[in-house]
Amino acid sequence: MRHLIVITVLASLLGACGFQPMYRADAENATISTSLDAISIDPIPDRLGQKVHNELLDIITPTGEPTSPLYRLTVRLVEEREDVGLRQDASSTRANYRLLAHFRLEETASETVLVDGNTWAATAYDIVMSDYSTLIAERAAQDRLSRDIALEIRNRLAIYFGRDQ
Repeated sequence: MRHLIVITVLASLLGACGFQPMYRADAENATISTSLDAISIDPIPDRLGQKVHNELLDIITPTGEPTSPLYRLTVRLVEEREDVGLRQDASSTRANYRLLAHFRLEETASETVLVDGNTWAATAYDIVMSDYSTLIAERAAQDRLSRDIALEIRNRLAIYFGRDQ
């Protein structure tokens, strides 16, 4: 009986906090999806920028870029790589890799800044004796960072559009 009372009290407190799941299927979530579909994503320089751009296209506008966008998303990236795990000959065995992103969402018609934020992602990879294996590990790390950055930007934009409902 005591457990039932505790569960009931906790459930009522959770409902009172204003928590709303982002991925629920209702009219409000459809509005968020419609708003995201109206975003044009500017190209991002360099190969890593291209990866982030493609990830953003896949998760923000999966049906294709809008013909008449209401919003414009710009992203600037900064890469940081730090060699760690040094051998006696001063060569490294591991690299920490960080990707910092500054993103800005503007209304296309008025150029009003709606969202201006920063995010980052970090990963690491092994540096081995084989150059090819190290290159593949570095590319896999870049793929992970690109996906993480794109998901974080998408979530922040969805929160913005969901808050205005």
